[in-house]
Amino acid sequence: MFTKHVVSFFAATLISFGANAGVIFEDDFNTEAGAAGVSSLNYTGFSNWAVSNGTVDVVANGNGWGITCAGGSGKCVDLDGSSGNAGILTSSLLSLGAGTYTLSFDISGNQRGGGADSFTLALGGFLNESFSLVPTAPWQTITRTFTVVGNNANNIIFNHAGGDNIGIMLDNISLSKADVPEPATLAMFALGLIGLGFARRQARK
Repeated sequence: MFTKHVVSFFAATLISFGANAGVIFEDDFNTEAGAAGVSSLNYTGFSNWAVSNGTVDVVANGNGWGITCAGGSGKCVDLDGSSGNAGILTSSLLSLGAGTYTLSFDISGNQRGGGADSFTLALGGFLNESFSLVPTAPWQTITRTFTVVGNNANNIIFNHAGGDNIGIMLDNISLSKADVPEPATLAMFALGLIGLGFARRQARK
């Protein structure tokens, strides 16, 4: 009887862990600016982002400007739009409970020449970091991990410096909660519960 309760409790624990982990937010920009292959300068119609203090461009891969998005397909964002004033790209408000999180995103140089470009990444009080890339810098995946102690509500912010209408390219943003216990830890937990039940049954005899 006790073993059945242990199995049920263990299963519930696994479900609980699964419910509290996984992808919190992700965007590859592929559905922005209309049909596939369509670009849009000074774009403001994002589903998951707001643009302020300047502009950004949505760029389709192989659009004729010599720009290739991450993976060679889909769409990406030029963080320095076409108005002479680089924009601030701010995500929708994200609710973050206690746990460990991983933020990843792809960036490349502007792919069109000129000097190096830079932007600052911010996420509440957890992340604040500046990046600088020369125009020829290839696509690279940036990954950062941080820990939240209590419940928070924050935005992911990409704030590009400068305003020469060619900026760092951004693609494939993903924020996930990464506090799923290792299988070995769960197994030890289950064995401990079963051992406790066995000891209680022996004590009753």
